[in-house]
Amino acid sequence: MTTPVDLTDQLSNQVSSGALIACPGCDLLHHRQRLHTGEFARCERCADVLQTRKPHTIDRALAAVLAGIVLLLLSLCLPFMSLSRSGIESTISVLDAVSSLWMSNMRWLGLMTLGFIVLLPLARLVLLGWVLWRIRFGRKVRRSMKLAFRWALKLEPWAMADIFMVGVVVSLVKISSLANLQVGLAFWSLLALVALSVLINLLLCRDTVWIHLSPNR
Repeated sequence: MTTPVDLTDQLSNQVSSGALIACPGCDLLHHRQRLHTGEFARCERCADVLQTRKPHTIDRALAAVLAGIVLLLLSLCLPFMSLSRSGIESTISVLDAVSSLWMSNMRWLGLMTLGFIVLLPLARLVLLGWVLWRIRFGRKVRRSMKLAFRWALKLEPWAMADIFMVGVVVSLVKISSLANLQVGLAFWSLLALVALSVLINLLLCRDTVWIHLSPNR
């Protein structure tokens, strides 16, 4: 069970920026607290969560990230769906869909699909996995690790596999009455990836990662 930490310290004029943390909800500045595992700190104004110390966050988040990379690669290699009508059957993958958009003079749409569904999610998972891997196995902290972690956090809103899956489900409902439709393993891999992305956000303690990346903070 987590324990809330009451932040009641008054800020002084001679406090380093690294010792302060701004509330994501109301921007009120607080002193950064030293938390024990399982504790979290809340804003004294709006009660939004400021800091957390989730147990085993490095191991759990790393395992989820590696599983996400595997699922994303499987979704590219396996068939996404197959359609059959009047004895004619067609199977398509995610990369086939991108290629079809490119060949149909919808190149911008194809590039956006490739970027938001494949490249950006893969880049985020690879960057996050690399940072967590080095922390987990005690590798020396490098400046590039901090940059990689920042970019992994920035890419999170742009990895839109969940938006893609919502559009796919809506399309499947509409075309299911026109032809025999079967979803492939790539569909379920992407669906599992969406659920795993939510799990990564729940397991990952950003403040713990920053403590490992900035031991002198």
